[in-house]
Amino acid sequence: MKFSTFLKRALLYIPNNIKIIFIHQNYKKRLQELKSTIGQRKIKVCFLNSENSKWVYQSLYDELVKSDIFTPQILISLDKNYNNSDIEKLKSNYEFFSSREMNVEYAFDIQEKKYIPLSKFSPDILFYQEPWQLPEDEKPFEVSKYALCCYSSYGSGTTNGRNEYCARFFKEVWAYFLDNNFVKKVLINHGIPSKNLVVTGSIKLDAYLNPINPNKQIWRTNKFKIIYAPHFSFNKNSILRFGTFDIFYKFFMEYAKSHPEIEFIFKPHPTLKETILQEKLMNNKEVQDYYSFWETSENTHLWGKGDYFDMFRTSDLMITDCNSFLTEYLPTQKPLIRLISSKTTGLNEFGEEITKGYYNVHNIEELKSILDKLITYKEDNLKIERQKCLEKLIMPKHGVSSVIMNYLINQIKKGIL
Repeated sequence: MKFSTFLKRALLYIPNNIKIIFIHQNYKKRLQELKSTIGQRKIKVCFLNSENSKWVYQSLYDELVKSDIFTPQILISLDKNYNNSDIEKLKSNYEFFSSREMNVEYAFDIQEKKYIPLSKFSPDILFYQEPWQLPEDEKPFEVSKYALCCYSSYGSGTTNGRNEYCARFFKEVWAYFLDNNFVKKVLINHGIPSKNLVVTGSIKLDAYLNPINPNKQIWRTNKFKIIYAPHFSFNKNSILRFGTFDIFYKFFMEYAKSHPEIEFIFKPHPTLKETILQEKLMNNKEVQDYYSFWETSENTHLWGKGDYFDMFRTSDLMITDCNSFLTEYLPTQKPLIRLISSKTTGLNEFGEEITKGYYNVHNIEELKSILDKLITYKEDNLKIERQKCLEKLIMPKHGVSSVIMNYLINQIKKGIL
């Protein structure tokens, strides 16, 4: 760590910790207020969102809609580093939820190009999409003055990346709902109070409790179906360094061209295009042409939105270097080829355990060999191992959303931290 970075963090340590004390004092007041009003009015739960591809709370939203105690609302905003092109993304995110007939409002004034204070929506509880790039008025220090702040990770708690454990945000939220006990242990070792941490399992996996929607058009044919889902983190400054797109991107385009008997979905990380341009891997036209190939070819699709679990469940194979999909794809029990970067920060102990049933690939020759075995010769030698790995996931019978909602109710009735 640079001395200047160390000095800056040292100078901020005391004021930041004083802020955390004030935040949790605010939560005590909010809990007392909610305890006195529960049963007299519905408790409003808001979900802050700036990217629908990271939307993980659908099952909880649905539970809250059915509840006599809560009422949910989605608030669409932008991160603090937004640019003018993100306004279209803002509208697209709004449409994503509106088209599903969900209760959604803009928390950003498009005409004035300024944030609408979240307090105007009167949330009692606020769930964050992610901890990163929050404008000041949307951070827990401000929001805790009128709402309990909660978080469930859109990732999977499988990596050694310091972003999984070191964010001050994790100390500031009232409740962080976790995928597994291993992550809880590591967070506590990084100074996160255990009272902030609630192990529930990954809320995203609730999607597997619902039947596949027969009316949703995902694939065009009955051919063998492959998802190629690259992460953005191939750049040298990345915390995770999982990305392998710079190594494999040409291979996958050529492979799709030469295998019309296979149907492909290209599911890039939302930040991938931006990273490609920043790293000068392609120029703007080349990027557009590459994405256009996947969007318009006869045997390919481009998938750029959330709500992807039915796509997972109806596929035959996933190929990815994205850490969160290592957990999310496992319940399908389908084979997964894991593309591994030589520069990766690696997986933590839990991540290593749940990926023993996946096929690890480090280069194009290894990839060709595994594809041949799985597709041509139908040899899936790790299927039984994947079944063992699935047992390591926490998947409550009635869903993680039910566990979270019961937790909210119980804590509010207690009225104490």
